[in-house]
Amino acid sequence: MDDLMNVLVFISMISMAVMGGVYFVFSVFVMQSLAQIRNGAEVMVKINQVILHSLFLPLFFLSSGLAAFIIVLNLLVQFDALLFMGSAVYILGMFACTAVCNVPLNKRLEAAHSSSGKNPFWAEYLQRWTRWNHVRTISSVLGAAALYAAGSS
Repeated sequence: MDDLMNVLVFISMISMAVMGGVYFVFSVFVMQSLAQIRNGAEVMVKINQVILHSLFLPLFFLSSGLAAFIIVLNLLVQFDALLFMGSAVYILGMFACTAVCNVPLNKRLEAAHSSSGKNPFWAEYLQRWTRWNHVRTISSVLGAAALYAAGSS
């Protein structure tokens, strides 16, 4: 079981770190760039459509599923506070935040899009979506760091 757990923790840690990197890029410069162009809302709608058919979605669910599985194994086999906390922070701060905050904002942005290119929701979207994306970024990095620390101890 130890070998299986080590492999799961390693894959989970790497996938959390990659997800954190994706979110970091959006938080640090993608959203700021989109805010500065006339058709930023339209571009963001397209990004949200394309991302659903990219490698992002399998990685999103793989990383979330592994984190959940690590929590279950952790509770059933041998408790490790770092594994538990890292996985829980990831599930709550990345997966739940995406489902409850970012995805509904994405749907609302797309619904508000007009053929004129103007989107009355865009300014509010930028602020709220980016704030929640910071939560996803931090949660992903903290989750990966906790799993790394658990493996190093």
